[in-house]
Amino acid sequence: MSAVAVRALFRSHPERPAHTEPMSRCIDACFNCVETCTACADACLSEREIGHLVACIRLNLDCAAVCNATGNILSRSNKAGHRQLLEAQLANTIAFCRTCATECAHHAEIHRHCRVCAEACAACAEACNDMLSAMRMPA
Repeated sequence: MSAVAVRALFRSHPERPAHTEPMSRCIDACFNCVETCTACADACLSEREIGHLVACIRLNLDCAAVCNATGNILSRSNKAGHRQLLEAQLANTIAFCRTCATECAHHAEIHRHCRVCAEACAACAEACNDMLSAMRMPA
């Protein structure tokens, strides 16, 4: 689902959720990260020598799983009573994305797919951080 579609859904939501712009960007970045990390793991597995990519593959798959959960949780915009849990989920996503970005950056000169993945992970960490900041400000 694109950020445009998410924004349209939030505008039509009966409860008019707060922080729809950063939330839309965060959801979009999370699902982009899922796709990119999954594709990067697959590309790593297709390399001739994958021994040095094992940590990268594992982080790709873990980051994809965490981002998928975060995107799904944020898509359900009614968060009454779950603020601390959502903040913890966003912080966890930021940590996974930054770690995955760092690992992929180690391989970026040799493997273009790792460069693309590092960029997507960094963008997702930034979008999640923006969402976290928006949650801490008055709506």
